[in-house]
Amino acid sequence: EPVRGEIGRMAFVGGSSAVIGRGVGREHAVCGRGRQGVVMSLSRRDIISLGALAALVPSFAFAEEGGIAPATKAAPTKVSGNYADDAKNVLDNMINVCSFKKGTPGMSDVVADVRKEMNDFVARYRRNNNVNGSASFNTLYTAINTLSGHYASYGNNYPVPEKRKKRLTQQFAEIDKALKRGR
Repeated sequence: EPVRGEIGRMAFVGGSSAVIGRGVGREHAVCGRGRQGVVMSLSRRDIISLGALAALVPSFAFAEEGGIAPATKAAPTKVSGNYADDAKNVLDNMINVCSFKKGTPGMSDVVADVRKEMNDFVARYRRNNNVNGSASFNTLYTAINTLSGHYASYGNNYPVPEKRKKRLTQQFAEIDKALKRGR
């Protein structure tokens, strides 16, 4: 006679397998390792529900174990004309892009948008004498050249290597500090 039990316990024992057998009017599932299996009586609806639930579980486990989240933009990607806001938005987006790992879904599109934003930012402010000599602009311009050069050489799908990311992180801190001081 099959032993009735909780579905959750049967399906998610680490490393165990479930074997479905035939019964009279109900399906029997044997769950466990080796000879330590537990027989459970389940309806077809229960088995289908378990299959759907089991399909979702790997994605949750992957996210909890440090899986790669989809790429998203950190800030708007339009240059407005207000230097402080534009510099902060470009900086936030550059920091965001530097955090992507290899295989990040949507990375190519986000990187392309950020590259366009960096080009628009430089085109707008490079010849502006009020901004051009400021500490934040000079360091941001250097960081933009570094990041643009990386993506020009390696493409939008290749993440920033650790050595370059370390140098960019230092520049990002300098830029942020200068922007907070109004320089």
